[in-house]
Amino acid sequence: MSNRKHRDNQEICARKVRELAQIGANKHCFECSQPGVTYIDITVGCYVCTSCSGMLRGLNPPHRVKSISMTTFSQQEVEFLQNHGNEVGKRTWLCTFDPKIDGCFDTRDSQKFKEFLQDKYERKKWHFSKSKTRRDVEGPWSPGVQAVPVPHGPAQSQPPLGHALNPIARPSRTLSQSQLSAWDRPPAVSPADVRTEMFTARPTRSQSFRDPTIKGTVHSLLLFSPFYLLSHILSVSMTIIFCMLFVFLYPQNIF
Repeated sequence: MSNRKHRDNQEICARKVRELAQIGANKHCFECSQPGVTYIDITVGCYVCTSCSGMLRGLNPPHRVKSISMTTFSQQEVEFLQNHGNEVGKRTWLCTFDPKIDGCFDTRDSQKFKEFLQDKYERKKWHFSKSKTRRDVEGPWSPGVQAVPVPHGPAQSQPPLGHALNPIARPSRTLSQSQLSAWDRPPAVSPADVRTEMFTARPTRSQSFRDPTIKGTVHSLLLFSPFYLLSHILSVSMTIIFCMLFVFLYPQNIF
């Protein structure tokens, strides 16, 4: 049962590889651009013809090539080919290649063609890492991710590391309007606190009881003070008693 399942998986992988070989740029050999591909360069994930597959085996290190119709493929190899292919290989290995500058090679000259492959893979002469705008090139490892553009303006100067990292820096808090108004208002003071400050604090030279603000505050506090009310009641009572005694003792002086 397991052998049958394994064969089924191999057939599925082989069918996917054949389907990928018929898509877009994969129809033509990645090395010589001849139509009809029969081998796959597993090292770089590109599709090549029979003649170029032999040249790739002679490189240092040799590339690993597999026949499309005569070998089997694993699921990992199929996924690798799905993420690569001739189009991605061109942007990776021929990123800076310019036929006007680098010249065109003749595939019939085996020595020139071998030198071209050595410059391409061994020396990485036109690899995307050699390009100044390599960030604009989509790498083979992330074909679906957009590349980050390189800024063309002058580089912004960065502050020194010592100034950039402040060990005692704290995150700032944003206060609402109600909180700001609460900060602007003076703290509430109770009458007991004011009375305590009155009898304990000494007035400075610039402060005096003649000051209308201080005088009004003292008058208002004394007016509602229980001691002041008690003394006022006693004084009024003594006045009334004194008047009654005077009337009782000296009625002839009044009448």
